Amino acid sequence: MQIVKEAIEYHIPHIPTTILMVLIVWGVILVLSVFAVRKISIVPKGLQNFLDMVFEWVFNLADTIIGDEAKRFYPLFLGIFLFIFVSNILGIIPGMISPTANLNIPVALALIVFIYYNLQGLVKYKFAYIKKFIVPGLPLWMMPVNILIFFIELISQFVRPFSLSLRLFCNVFAKETLLSVLGVLVITFFSLPGLFKSIAIMPLFLRPVIILLAILVGFVQAMIFLILSIIYVGGAVKSEH
Repeated sequence: MQIVKEAIEYHIPHIPTTILMVLIVWGVILVLSVFAVRKISIVPKGLQNFLDMVFEWVFNLADTIIGDEAKRFYPLFLGIFLFIFVSNILGIIPGMISPTANLNIPVALALIVFIYYNLQGLVKYKFAYIKKFIVPGLPLWMMPVNILIFFIELISQFVRPFSLSLRLFCNVFAKETLLSVLGVLVITFFSLPGLFKSIAIMPLFLRPVIILLAILVGFVQAMIFLILSIIYVGGAVKSEH
């Protein structure tokens, strides 16, 4: 293994480190799910109670934005939130890397959401789905305005995956970098002789604060990605223009 800052490069044949971290994230989610339902009860407690609150929060958020149709998309929204949140905070464990700090993972998630909600819109409305990109009811002589609006909406649709992925990637990557720098500073200063060790107190005390901030940032970024995904799906399947 080669240590790069705090992260560890796991040289497993045919398995890149990022993919390994993704598998670990899904493993964590699977283990938590198994433990939550192992002693399931009508009155939830412990881990079951915590996951119940998370599920209810995600479902209520989807119901508020989309309405009655939201139930069909519960698995997507719940999977997105849990995966991104666990991925974001995985990097605070020494030796681990947040998969979302690799641009490929946020891009893949954003493309999944982008393709999914457009397919849902096409399945539900067929070719009438294109009407969501124009202003209905305009007179024929204002056709150029509708054409301009159509292209503007089309561009905005293709910008969505980039904004979704870059927002998530930049925040998580900044968190990973900051934690790594603080870790390297602590190790470096403690390896120096004499009074220089006292300087290590600052990064040593800053590190727990940054970890708490990293957890908060991980939750906020997962929530933003979730809310935008719900809005995009809702905009594609809701009957209202």
